[in-house]
Amino acid sequence: MPKVSIIVPIWDVGDMELAITLLERNLPSISIQTFKDYEVIISDDSDHDELYDWLTAYTASTGFQLDYVKNSGNKGMANNTNFGIEQAKGDLIKILFQDDYFYDQESLGHMVKHFTPNTYWMATACTHTVDGSQTFNDHRPYYSTSQNTIGSPSVTMFLREIPDRFDPEFRWVLDLDLYKRFFIKYGLPKILNRISIVIGLHPAQATHLLNQEEKNEEHLKLNEKYA
Repeated sequence: MPKVSIIVPIWDVGDMELAITLLERNLPSISIQTFKDYEVIISDDSDHDELYDWLTAYTASTGFQLDYVKNSGNKGMANNTNFGIEQAKGDLIKILFQDDYFYDQESLGHMVKHFTPNTYWMATACTHTVDGSQTFNDHRPYYSTSQNTIGSPSVTMFLREIPDRFDPEFRWVLDLDLYKRFFIKYGLPKILNRISIVIGLHPAQATHLLNQEEKNEEHLKLNEKYA
């Protein structure tokens, strides 16, 4: 049984070439980790085989081992991430969205090392990039009940045995919703101030695909859920 299950959800942003470009920095950042007791699960939400064909060629040329699962039909980020988690065998879940990647070769090991007994969930510091080279806006997470000060789910790690999953009712605040449930049930996350994740920014992110009215509606729905 692997110690960590790294879940890489892939959703069809209308440009599979972009998704592949992002994976070309995501997957190598996993393969160089000095901590090796992990499995990689690619959960594909697209309705075609382009990603599968590319991954087949990629694994053949690099020898990098991964598990590919198909969740076709554009079921959305929450459902696709949950589907990947359902396939996991590891003790710990590490989500790493296709846009994002590990900061350096010690990143995963640092998180695992500090995931001590009685830790239920963890959040680590991150930085951001547009071009995959230069980074900016370093972020140290902390928990707030009113806004997402943790960051992307890519900065988190949590026990697989925790039953909570992403709520498919949300597209914009699905991470804040999950963090609220984690906090209510398990308390504050363990916080690591070492930068371990690079968050990739690009125009096809959900941040840019929803308008302000849709975002406001989700916040209203979230407030109603926890009223």
